[in-house]
Amino acid sequence: MVSVSPRLRDSLDYEDPEETDPRLSFGFRSLSINSAEYESYEPHGDRRAFAGSPDPGANRRIKRQRQSDQTLDHAVPFEYKTVADGDLFRIACILPGTQSAHVECRLEWESSRHPEKDYRCLSYCWGETIERNAAILLDGFRFAVTRNLHRALQCIRKPNAEVRLWQYVLPAWVDQLCINQSDLDERAHQVSIMKHIFNKARVIVWLGDEDDRSKKLCEYARKMGRGEHAPRDSPKTILSRILSQRQLHDAVQRLLQRPWFSRVWVVPEVALARFTEVAIGSELVSWDNLVRLIKDTQLPRKSGFDKQTALLGNPRQRIAIISQMNASQREGLLHTDITQLLILAKSSNATDCRDKIYAYFAMTLLRLRPDYRERPDHKRSVERLYIEIAEHYVNSIRYDDYYSRWHALNEQRRTQQLMSMLYSAGRLHQHYELPSWIPDWTFAWYQAPFWCTTDANLSAFSGRDEWSTGIRSPYRAGGETIETLEVLNEAPSQHCLRISALVFDTVAEVSETTPASTPSTEGHSPVSPAESTVTLDTSTYSYGRDFFKTKKGLRGMATRGIQTGDVLAILLGGDVPVMLRSANVVDVEEVAYTLLCECFVQSDDVMQGELIRTDLWLAEDIVLC
Repeated sequence: MVSVSPRLRDSLDYEDPEETDPRLSFGFRSLSINSAEYESYEPHGDRRAFAGSPDPGANRRIKRQRQSDQTLDHAVPFEYKTVADGDLFRIACILPGTQSAHVECRLEWESSRHPEKDYRCLSYCWGETIERNAAILLDGFRFAVTRNLHRALQCIRKPNAEVRLWQYVLPAWVDQLCINQSDLDERAHQVSIMKHIFNKARVIVWLGDEDDRSKKLCEYARKMGRGEHAPRDSPKTILSRILSQRQLHDAVQRLLQRPWFSRVWVVPEVALARFTEVAIGSELVSWDNLVRLIKDTQLPRKSGFDKQTALLGNPRQRIAIISQMNASQREGLLHTDITQLLILAKSSNATDCRDKIYAYFAMTLLRLRPDYRERPDHKRSVERLYIEIAEHYVNSIRYDDYYSRWHALNEQRRTQQLMSMLYSAGRLHQHYELPSWIPDWTFAWYQAPFWCTTDANLSAFSGRDEWSTGIRSPYRAGGETIETLEVLNEAPSQHCLRISALVFDTVAEVSETTPASTPSTEGHSPVSPAESTVTLDTSTYSYGRDFFKTKKGLRGMATRGIQTGDVLAILLGGDVPVMLRSANVVDVEEVAYTLLCECFVQSDDVMQGELIRTDLWLAEDIVLC
């Protein structure tokens, strides 16, 4: 005899905690198919599906899909009738639904300071296109969205319960359900309370649909995080049954190449969250397990220039920085490391160039500036914004003890942050018309740097800004101490930087081919292999650079675009030399130069600081403009 019970809910996540299983109610009896009592029963007249029965036929699915499309097609376009201000923000409640039924949401108000109910935040990237070629129902009105968001909402919603979601914006403010994207003031206001919204939410990172190995990769990460293996088997033996080492490397590389990892707004979305889950299709894995997986998976190094490991802001390094930022937020510390912000911003994509800075607004000390009025200004010109931010950081790090006390910045770390700004700048690394010492946050990293390493530094994360100390280069060309470093704001030298430097040589010859190494020249010994992994024939570092020979016979390499007559200088406190070009600035007492780029000189005396120690008395104040 076979008994079949009426189909119950697909999920046990009931809205009403007092609701009980109907099979336990009084008078319930199993339906016996073989019982003569039910010979006249016509199952075709009953529209209810039986447990274990197959899905309805294709005709019924087509009919439901047609009805769903008609509902969307006839719906009136959505318009915002209210303004989000104060502590309030909108929550999108995703109504229950399954399979191909259209996605329907309802907007509700919630307090960022004292939320009444739990909610989640969705972090996603729009995908291959920003074209809004799909639609949902929002408060009964039609709302156009990208196909990637539509797919994410379908996977997140539940069949029997609502899902309360704050869907934040990524570049171009497309797909925004909870914020009026056409209202710049509302957008700025929502960014200003973003910290409070994310601190009280569980974040879902939507990476897209599954591929042939992502499901196994999630299983691998979960089991590795829980340490699930038999007593006599090693974890490697058990996990290798899920993915071999070759398959694991391929799966991790594919994962890190997904567009989400290159967007600028994902940084605060994860850094500010109290808990983060990563979703790939229907699979979920915690952020901590994902970081542990990436940390323990050493990808094979490729010969030649490999941007996955050679460039600053590579996916592994981005994950490490974001995790360290998250640790800072959990300890209630505002972020103070400009080095990390520059690494992330210049390796991120953003449609609005201001977002390269405003994305970090909620978790840095920038929000304490009175002229920013607790909210970003998208009407401010990009050039003005970049200049103001650079000057603000120089003055804060150099002179503001309050700023340094947030993360206990010692003199060495303050010097390192200041120099990282200069090494991230340079006329040869700018798109906008900016003073040469001002970093252009839109200019992407495309060369392996001399002034730091590109290691992920995926160690145990603490709230302090100790992460950047692990990426410092082995060179100490300028010693450990800065003397003069100040911003000049008086015309005609407005927005110039006065700094102490030793100008020690001039470029005599520039070539695109690698010159032969030379022995000691003019008393400068060549770089010792034990002291450096960089030589002039190292393909990783020579990519995108020209080679030069100086009047004193030194050889080196610098960013393509240097010319004969450019001068080499060591900035006091800097780790590597820089290339400068003479500039004409009237009414300036010091010699004025344009900063071009960092450079490498094949001389141990220069790179390890012996030159600055012997010739320090020749250093002078110069002006970078």
